[in-house]
Amino acid sequence: MKTWLSAGLLIAGLGLFGHGAYMQAKAWLAQVLIEQAWQEALKSPGTKVKPWYYADSYVTAKLDWPSHNKTLSVLAGASGRNLAFAPSQFLPAGELGGKKFGNEKGALIAGHNDTHFAFLQNAKVGEAFTLQLQSGVIQNYKVTGIEVIHQSQNSFLQTPGLYLLTCYPFDSLASGTDLRLLVSAQMSSPDSLSGISTTSS
Repeated sequence: MKTWLSAGLLIAGLGLFGHGAYMQAKAWLAQVLIEQAWQEALKSPGTKVKPWYYADSYVTAKLDWPSHNKTLSVLAGASGRNLAFAPSQFLPAGELGGKKFGNEKGALIAGHNDTHFAFLQNAKVGEAFTLQLQSGVIQNYKVTGIEVIHQSQNSFLQTPGLYLLTCYPFDSLASGTDLRLLVSAQMSSPDSLSGISTTSS
């Protein structure tokens, strides 16, 4: 009996290990495909480049946050499926680009607080980062505010700027909290964007 129990536990353990390895491999491959899609998108401004053929999203921008050693591609559409792979742009909000492109509403990028946007718990007002658009233009941003809001709040989108949103608190044992960490940013030099680049940030 003990032999059968041990064998059963071993098989179950191997199964869990195999599933974990599969998920890790899938996540790694997704990042490779998203990066490839971004490089292709830079060559074809205006084209909606999907990271894989059956994806219901496409790459829209790339965030580069040097002080936290983070470079992240952004997908279109902040659905649960997309957020599992990358930070995602909330499409009903303003377009990425800021005041320079005549937006009246703020642009919003969301991300999970235990993966891609985990670093936001250490973000500080005044920190600088860049956003590269599919056109190749690289915009310089500076964090102007960090606050905790209720998930129902959205009035901030009436103010032009770039907003990053993630669940709060970090490392919470309970899922589905109704609080969000909101990081507000404005272009540090709205009238002088960085030169056009054909490579990733």
